Amino acid sequence: MVVLVENCFHWIGFHIVNHLLENGYNVDGTDKLNTDKKEHLSMFVGRHELFRHISPLEKRNAYDAFLRIDDDELKLEKNHPVIIKLPIIFGEWMPMSQEGMYVQHDFIRFDSEQFLSEAVYVKNVLKSLQQWIHSSDLPSVLEVKSFHDRRTDNVKLENAIYIRNNRPIAESINIVKDHYEMYKKFYSPLNKQ
Repeated sequence: MVVLVENCFHWIGFHIVNHLLENGYNVDGTDKLNTDKKEHLSMFVGRHELFRHISPLEKRNAYDAFLRIDDDELKLEKNHPVIIKLPIIFGEWMPMSQEGMYVQHDFIRFDSEQFLSEAVYVKNVLKSLQQWIHSSDLPSVLEVKSFHDRRTDNVKLENAIYIRNNRPIAESINIVKDHYEMYKKFYSPLNKQ
């Protein structure tokens, strides 16, 4: 299977590319290498035999799936476009500090009720994403929520998917904080997505 990933060196895009490569997918990725972090992330996958960093002009028409990454949603195209609305996603390489992260220009502390009830570790979303790529019957909008977030306002339940964190959220936060300390110079300043 060949997948095109747009914004492949966005922090979420990098996780998606890495996951797809680890699972044997061929991946073409487009992104500008306009920051030190994107340059650094490109080094992790750039030499992988199943990955090609291409310019937008080099796109082929023969992709099995197309993914575009933004901070709050993914666009998956196969037979028809699907907008995947994301919950609060956290993980390595996101814009953060030791205390929290920015989501849509709002600072959310790791110890806040909002974070603890709505956040999902990025690697837990990737397992579901792989299933969505193979699904032939997805709605045009898929609302992804944390298993702990049971708010149903403005959510069509038949289009909602609830993802459970595989380990206690505090453990995942500590993994991310340790990574942040190790690679702090490559992390984006908090006020820049």
